[in-house]
Amino acid sequence: MTNRYIVIFTVGPVQSFIASARKTEDFWSGSYILSHLVREAIKQFYQLDANCEVVYPLVTREELRSPSARDFRIASIPNRVTVVMKGTEEKVGGWLREVEDNVRQVFLDFCFQAIRRVFPHLTAEEYEWLEMMVEQQVQSFLEVYWVAEPYEPSASFRTVRERAERRLGALKNEKHYIPVSQSGLVCSVCKEREALRLAEMKETDHYGEIKRKTLHLWKRRAAEFQGAGGEEDDRRAGRIQDNEFLCGICLGKRAARDYFSKLFGASFLSFPSVLEIGAGDYYAVLMMDGDNMGKWFSGERKEEYSETSKKLARFAKEVVPQIVEEQCHGKLVYAGGDDVLAFLPTETVLKAAEELRLAFGDEWKGLGHGATASFGVVIAHKKSPLHLVLNAVRALEKKAKQYSNDKTGQQKDALALALHTRSGEISEAVLPWMIGGEKVSQLLDQWIHLLKTSLSPNFIFHFASAFAPLLHERHCPKWENGDMLATELRRLLKRSVKEGSHLSVQEIANHAQVLLSLREAVRSGYDFLYLLKILTFFKRSEGNGQ
Repeated sequence: MTNRYIVIFTVGPVQSFIASARKTEDFWSGSYILSHLVREAIKQFYQLDANCEVVYPLVTREELRSPSARDFRIASIPNRVTVVMKGTEEKVGGWLREVEDNVRQVFLDFCFQAIRRVFPHLTAEEYEWLEMMVEQQVQSFLEVYWVAEPYEPSASFRTVRERAERRLGALKNEKHYIPVSQSGLVCSVCKEREALRLAEMKETDHYGEIKRKTLHLWKRRAAEFQGAGGEEDDRRAGRIQDNEFLCGICLGKRAARDYFSKLFGASFLSFPSVLEIGAGDYYAVLMMDGDNMGKWFSGERKEEYSETSKKLARFAKEVVPQIVEEQCHGKLVYAGGDDVLAFLPTETVLKAAEELRLAFGDEWKGLGHGATASFGVVIAHKKSPLHLVLNAVRALEKKAKQYSNDKTGQQKDALALALHTRSGEISEAVLPWMIGGEKVSQLLDQWIHLLKTSLSPNFIFHFASAFAPLLHERHCPKWENGDMLATELRRLLKRSVKEGSHLSVQEIANHAQVLLSLREAVRSGYDFLYLLKILTFFKRSEGNGQ
């Protein structure tokens, strides 16, 4: 009988937990809390089994004992752990139940401490009431799944791991929901759970009475968590506005930095608001996800799997922060292996995306030659609701994953761009990273430079006026007459050359050809028109206006 098992252990939910946010601080804390819970799980795996081998993510005992400043300041641990454990079936199963119970208790204690930090002057009975509410919410919310698959000495690591993955998928499909009775106001952030309260609600209570009873608690929050609202208050992270009523889980997210500062004995600086990210009225959100990751984790031997884990750990912990924060002056929300989420100034977001894509396919910085990644980038006004912006960038990243070009046979490895103006207009385009052997980001930069220095953007308006109706009339995704399109582009470009600029006929033809190659690469004529609009936005150095 085998005494060795491949274990897969997951903590979630991921997307809904991170997406429940009204402030950038909420985004960061959601990612960091999940990373912390998985870190605690890994720590206990090592404690329970002296022979335990954590295969993915690559987190060593030494890193857990003495984490570097970068290790504990960035959410860099994904929500899934693959471990090889030794012991009887009964013993391994007992260990996993113990790890699950501990993860749940860590999260519960985290939320309990948030209650005492935000409401420091309640009675013992009031704390007991709130903790009872929070415990019910945590039990219903937190999803912990694990499987343990026997791993015979002669068996293929890949075969056993894939069998474990299938079992885990089946287990998640059968998840059970724990209903929680709710009778008060809904949480202002997640819109799912009930906001914390001290008073009991009656069926006959009208809205005004329900709100009055809820306010009885929220007026008693500590001074550092009070704020009347408005732009200036949003600059100070950790505040809870007078019009916000939070559930126990979202309350924990708001108080997370205080908790982790105390836990690690180091100051966690407040996460900047969108008002502080870049100059001007707009900012960018970037999301990256590695393509075809199953291929990179398809090695027959455990050592191959571990090597991929090692490369991803180096990319997430060293390369990503250096690119996002040091080179491009952005703020990293998380970097978990091949997944990245970051806020960036509009003027550096294309550079950040390009550098991350190049690094991911680099032998020393990323997975190596052949590794590709897809990106979603949303440029949004600083008054746009954050949760809508995050939903948009997630949808964009999925569209980049779905990119395909019938002529070249290329799939994925794409950049999806969107501009959300303050007026509500949305322009969106999906492009491959490489077009005719050139990086698409460099082609875009070339055109942004031209619009800044040599060309008037009026040609874009005239081109759209002439060609957009053809898409409506013929109900076709792209214009059929390429020669007509090229001729008109060259004519409009020639007319749009700024006074004092000396672009030759050949240079104009070359620039027109670049536009035509972009037009051929995007999914539709509408995408091409939207791309032109996005380029005119980028040509403003600080993204002001609109």
